[in-house]
Amino acid sequence: MLSRMAHGWQRIAALCCAAVLLCLLIWHFLPWSSGIPKFTQALKNASEGLTDYTVELRLIPEEKTEAISETIRYRNDTGDTLNWLVLRTWLNAFETEETSPAALEELYGACYLNGFSYGGLTLYDVTWNGQPAEYAYVNPDKTALRINIPALEPGESGTLFFRCVAAIPDCAYRTGWANGCWQLGNVVPLLSVYSDKDWQTDAYSPIGDPFVSECGNFHVSLHAPEGYVPACSAVLTKGKDGSWQGDLLSARDLALCVYENIKVAKEKAGSTLILSYADTEDHAKRALSSAKKALRVFSELYGDYPYPAFSVCQVNFPFGGMEYPALCMVGIDQYSAEKADSLELTVAHETAHQWFYAMVGSDQALSPWQDEALCEYAVLRYVQNRYGQSSFEALKYYRVDAAIMESVPGSLTPGSPISYFSNYQDYRTVVYGRGAALLMALDDFLPGGTDAFLKAYAKEFAFQHVTRKQFEAFLNDYSGLDASPLLLDYLDTAM
Repeated sequence: MLSRMAHGWQRIAALCCAAVLLCLLIWHFLPWSSGIPKFTQALKNASEGLTDYTVELRLIPEEKTEAISETIRYRNDTGDTLNWLVLRTWLNAFETEETSPAALEELYGACYLNGFSYGGLTLYDVTWNGQPAEYAYVNPDKTALRINIPALEPGESGTLFFRCVAAIPDCAYRTGWANGCWQLGNVVPLLSVYSDKDWQTDAYSPIGDPFVSECGNFHVSLHAPEGYVPACSAVLTKGKDGSWQGDLLSARDLALCVYENIKVAKEKAGSTLILSYADTEDHAKRALSSAKKALRVFSELYGDYPYPAFSVCQVNFPFGGMEYPALCMVGIDQYSAEKADSLELTVAHETAHQWFYAMVGSDQALSPWQDEALCEYAVLRYVQNRYGQSSFEALKYYRVDAAIMESVPGSLTPGSPISYFSNYQDYRTVVYGRGAALLMALDDFLPGGTDAFLKAYAKEFAFQHVTRKQFEAFLNDYSGLDASPLLLDYLDTAM
């Protein structure tokens, strides 16, 4: 009797072990086998009181469209009474060749592989607190939509709802469809930034990144055809109805890439889930390795990475890379064998933007150096940390010293707005290279060096929007010195 009972318990134990092993094996091969990372308490704290975006997306590949249903819950914290809101509707810039940022002469052939292709938004059912709202575009490229509302006093809240259909252009750009990849950057309409008693309405400049936005909380639902694989700023999980769901707290934007066929590499680095999407397993693993190294270096230098996941998405466009909160796009050309070093540096630069853009925001249209130059400096520190002083000096000469010696139009300085630039070569030389020279100079000027200052800067202004004036004031307070002449010399003086 005891022997049979013992044998029975052994069988039960064996079955339980087998069941646990089976569950672990199944979990290992699920897309999100590392589990869904949790939001940190710091991110939860930062999310309190922010604008709330509930976004339902439906990709319709056969029609080259994405249907968007969006609810924005907004509280007026401007200190002014508001009679209208402004949405940034960036996709509308793709309606014509005259306004499309991809139609710049140096980009056109690489972006519009099959000739010009229309893109834009068609709006339906725009309401404020359930009542129809009047709306109109207020700039020539239709990227700023004014929505009239009843007077909204400081501290009051309301809900904006609208539906729209986004026509996605056949275009190898931040936004577009190309070679089985739906690159959906800057498609979801967001509230503009309110400053100096008005909403910003900058045009979609073909040079630089004109996107300026405050942090908000995103709740996402994506419907895509069976077999399509989405990458998103928010970590998405697939529900029983086939849709993908996810949330992202305290982020400036929501970006997606949806693939018809893709390889995915993933790895947990500390509390961060890293996801890499590419055409081959080798390419996905290489980009993941670069992201993992960059996250580790920058977390040590500038403070903890803020988001629960980070996605690196291979895309079709003529740039090295493009940053979004918790996600970056990297051009497919960067993955070629002869560009192995370039891939690593591109991923490092876009990863640095998670601190200087995603976490600490600035006006990328008016003051592009405030994130690009900081990230270029961060890449130099990454190389120094990973490969030593000689590699750092070599890269510094190529990216900073050479930029200072290069001839550019005399009116261009690192402090120039993006509207001053007519081509990417001058923009990269002046804003990235000469802008990074300021950070190198600050390394001798500041107690503890530039890295310590940037760490304090990231902590002080996490999830805020920082003007140049605020940057300068914080720099003066941090150093105990007047840095204004130094900034004037490096940012506003033509070489």
